[in-house]
Amino acid sequence: MIECSNVSEIPGVYGSLKIDEKLIQKVWAEQNFSSTNLITELGLPLKILSPGKWNLSEEGPDFKNASILFNNKEITGDVEIHFNLEDWYKHKHHLDPNFKKVILHVVLFPTRNENYICKNIEGKKIPLICLLPHLTKSIEETIESYTLQSLTNYKSSLPLNLNSNVTLNEIKKANIKLSKARWLQKLNFAEQRLKKFSTEETIHQFFLEVLGYSRNRMQMNELAINFKASWWMGKESSANLAYDSISTWKTVGVRPANYPKLRLEQYLNLWKINPNWICKLNNLEVKKHLEFSKTNRKNLDIKSLQQKIMGILSNVFGANKINTLCIDALFPILSKIHNKDYFPFWFHWYCGDFPPVLKKISKEARVAGHNKSNPYSNGVLQGVLGYCIEKNILE
Repeated sequence: MIECSNVSEIPGVYGSLKIDEKLIQKVWAEQNFSSTNLITELGLPLKILSPGKWNLSEEGPDFKNASILFNNKEITGDVEIHFNLEDWYKHKHHLDPNFKKVILHVVLFPTRNENYICKNIEGKKIPLICLLPHLTKSIEETIESYTLQSLTNYKSSLPLNLNSNVTLNEIKKANIKLSKARWLQKLNFAEQRLKKFSTEETIHQFFLEVLGYSRNRMQMNELAINFKASWWMGKESSANLAYDSISTWKTVGVRPANYPKLRLEQYLNLWKINPNWICKLNNLEVKKHLEFSKTNRKNLDIKSLQQKIMGILSNVFGANKINTLCIDALFPILSKIHNKDYFPFWFHWYCGDFPPVLKKISKEARVAGHNKSNPYSNGVLQGVLGYCIEKNILE
């Protein structure tokens, strides 16, 4: 356990980004990363049987009584989480008997020093894995998802630290800037995925991941890689078969409409009705837009564009899920593929899945929702969310 919170400043898409080490611990606790084909820094196979119990009250490693299959041998012990390999020695864990039962050192970033080997007080080498290559979303999106969880669970009208007029004016003034920053983050992640996979596979993966929001994104990513786009068009495709291939689905607290099996049935139905849906989305004609400051929902003809997209997707999903698919998958991907800036469409698009408290903050700050001429939009709420993340609201 860490006595005081460790924070690291890392380069982000839009300036530096502060990240708390406890966030990486939470990723490990919830196993929110792709666990297929894990190997240690020495190239040995690794499988996580149990992440262990999160140690939030005692001295010693971050997780106790974990279980791993290392080099085909089951081992039980503790797990320590850091940003970098060097932190093991900076924190003097190699001299601390409390850390002699550590069986796995988990770091976020890869080490630049190949000669650095993690050892405990007895001189025993400890296997190391780096999480960054296995994350199914960017660091920025990881922070976003946990902030959204905090905001979703918030019950009162407004967070106490957002009540002042000074703060509300600050939110309004920074809204477009912060929204654009979040757009750039999504563009960057889409670009990285397109470097690894074809256009078809990238759209396939992104759509399934969005269908897994918010509890089953990692599971949907694993499924999308194992069952590629072409499989869903074949005669052997089966929602039950795809669902049964994953043993780690999370259904507790998930609304019935978001049950992963139901989402897979809808996704398969889309392929059966319109097997060319990815090609049609890729060739979607988007109206040439004006300078951003002159754009609005009406002159971008967003309602008509939404109807076209719903038609391509054969109306198998509800409007709210369609909006989320457009916001988090379609527009960032198409913008990178076609080398066009779709930020105005993304900004003015209808809201997807957002906690109600973001609308309350937006209304109080008079950014949107306070009159008919300023409707809630994705970009507005993205900017408010960006403010909450930047200021560590509710964390």
